[in-house]
Amino acid sequence: MFLDKIVAQTLKTLEQRKQEYPLGTIKRLASEQTPPRDLLRAFEPRTQVHLIAEVKRASPSKGMLAPHIDPVALARTYEANGAAAISVLTEPDFFLGSPAYLTAIKQAVNIPVLRKDFIVDEYQVHEARAWGADAILLICAILDDNQLYHLLQTAHELGMRCLVETHSREEAQRAVAAGAMIIGVNSRDLVTFEMNPYLIRDIRRLIPSNRVVIAESGIHTTADTRRLARYDVQAMLVGESLVVSDDVPAQMHMLLSGARQSTQVKICGLSRPADIDAAVEAGADMLGFIFHEPSHRYVKPEQVQGLLAASELYQHLPKGQTRPDLVGVFVNKDAAFINETAEQAGLHFVQLHGTETPEFCQQIQKPVLKALHLRESADLVRLRDYQDVAWRLLLDTPTPEWGGTGVTHDWELARTAAQMERIILAGGLTVDNVAQAINSVQPWGVDVSSGVETQKQKDPAKIRAFIEQVRAREN
Repeated sequence: MFLDKIVAQTLKTLEQRKQEYPLGTIKRLASEQTPPRDLLRAFEPRTQVHLIAEVKRASPSKGMLAPHIDPVALARTYEANGAAAISVLTEPDFFLGSPAYLTAIKQAVNIPVLRKDFIVDEYQVHEARAWGADAILLICAILDDNQLYHLLQTAHELGMRCLVETHSREEAQRAVAAGAMIIGVNSRDLVTFEMNPYLIRDIRRLIPSNRVVIAESGIHTTADTRRLARYDVQAMLVGESLVVSDDVPAQMHMLLSGARQSTQVKICGLSRPADIDAAVEAGADMLGFIFHEPSHRYVKPEQVQGLLAASELYQHLPKGQTRPDLVGVFVNKDAAFINETAEQAGLHFVQLHGTETPEFCQQIQKPVLKALHLRESADLVRLRDYQDVAWRLLLDTPTPEWGGTGVTHDWELARTAAQMERIILAGGLTVDNVAQAINSVQPWGVDVSSGVETQKQKDPAKIRAFIEQVRAREN
């Protein structure tokens, strides 16, 4: 296994360094360093996605990436263009890293510097501090529980933070149990090097809200970072797409704006494979299925997987594209029914569109998108009622019907709400008014159903035009 080969080589070179610089010497050099910069504080505010930019010359999975980079110049570029922290590869044999890079970068920038390496021994923790590192990477896959806890504690005693990297649900639970405050989810399998871009979505709910979550690997486009914003990560660690870029500042701006400013788009009321094809091709972020029977858009829960299987584009995505998240819309259903349906249909989020209480939301096992019908400013207090139990809040037009009416929302009221919480705007949105709505309200996302229909059927041309209008204003 390649990971075993890396660890074996790490242990071999480590023994050589121990001979050259005994532990006592390394501890003395560590004690002479200035106090570490706090990596945890670098991710404030936590409602925003931050960037850990990596200095990386090569990788085992991709080979040579940027063998001629100037590490210090690159690090200064990262800092000048909004990086919250810098990750530096110090592993020399497989990643062409060097401790000299770390030390030089630490002296050149004013943000936290992370030592990224295969750390398996207490010596390496003290060594990292002696080189000037403010934080270290600990990889669950190469550490048992005792090692993980011991290395965490050793780093904390030296004032350093740890990014604890996980690759599975089990490893995420181990990281939480060990007391890790900064938990990374690496979408690249360390054994096969294959990517699983949905891993962060599957693991996110296992990590308590008081921890910082970092997404790692496979982050190249605005769509990638917009997806991460849906999963409430606090930061993304990016190396390859930066070091190979011809314009590093532009690439950084693109990634950060995708996570912070790009508008999420949900196409709701899908009931045919052709509808799903149109939404996927246009670049929708979320696909909505309605489980409320009076609606002409109603689908049975057992139909959803069949619809997806019959969607050519959902099954065979264009290169570099990931599948949209699935949202089920329920109106005043029992919690048990909702939870069972969510599993049966393979939903990622549950939208509650009725009179469900905050207490009811807590019974739902998937992240909740709670729809609220605000009529006046006094109703804004309801946002606070749901802020701790709902993943996002959706503002829909107050009407006697439950959604999909085509009636426009009060955008001034919605704008005030958007300044208080991350909201999804619905109600009367169309190709003609969505850009104006986004400019007026500044919502986190938009939701459309009737506005992309012709004679009560989804219209592929309108779906495509709607999403084009949203994306055009972001460029």
